[in-house]
Amino acid sequence: MTSRVWGYVYRSDEALAAYYVEWTPGHDSKQANFDLILGKWGEDTTPEDRQAVALEFRQLETGPAFRVIDAKDRKIGSSSLVSVALDRSAVVDTPISAVAFAICGAIFLDDPRIDELRT
Repeated sequence: MTSRVWGYVYRSDEALAAYYVEWTPGHDSKQANFDLILGKWGEDTTPEDRQAVALEFRQLETGPAFRVIDAKDRKIGSSSLVSVALDRSAVVDTPISAVAFAICGAIFLDDPRIDELRT
C-alpha cells in the first residue's frame, strides 16, 4: 500500500511550494518521490506562475540522498496547477536546483508524517 502526504512550504507568510511525498511503507530500501509545485500562490495567480519539479529520495548507507528526475513522468507533471513539468536537464545545475533541494531537505527534516523515511 502506498502512503502519500502533502503540504505547503512557507517563507515568512508566503507559500513557496506545494509538495507531495509518496512511498511504500515497510520496504527495506527506503525510497520515496518528492513532487514539488514551485512558484507563486494566491488569488491573483494562475498555473502559469508555477512549475513542477520531481526528486527521488533514497536512504543510502552514507545517509539520505535526493536526485532530480523528470517531472513529466510523475502525476504532478500533468497537474492543472502547473504550466510546465521540468525535466532533469532543466533543473540540474540551475538556481531552481538549489531551491528544490533546500525544500526537500526541509520537508525531510520537519514533516513528522514521513518519520519512517528518516529511521
